Amino acid sequence: MNTAFLLMAQLNKAIVPLDEISDEYLGLAPRTAQNYAKAGKLPFPAFRSGNGNKSPWLVNVNDLAAYLDKQRDIAKKDLIRAA
Repeated sequence: MNTAFLLMAQLNKAIVPLDEISDEYLGLAPRTAQNYAKAGKLPFPAFRSGNGNKSPWLVNVNDLAAYLDKQRDIAKKDLIRAA
């Protein structure tokens, strides 16, 4: 299965607010995730649409999917090494 396709089906959009995914996929409170985005410390790009600091932080589902796939690959390699 394609992770990006499944995420788009689950979230019903290709660009999602960081607040909607921060807890489930990053284990971070929305405010903490916003601070990480502002500092450029998220493991994938986050951006603001529009002008100013009041626009919500957004994430492209393809970037989130790539991050999740990478994390899965790392976990799989660790499991194989441990066996």
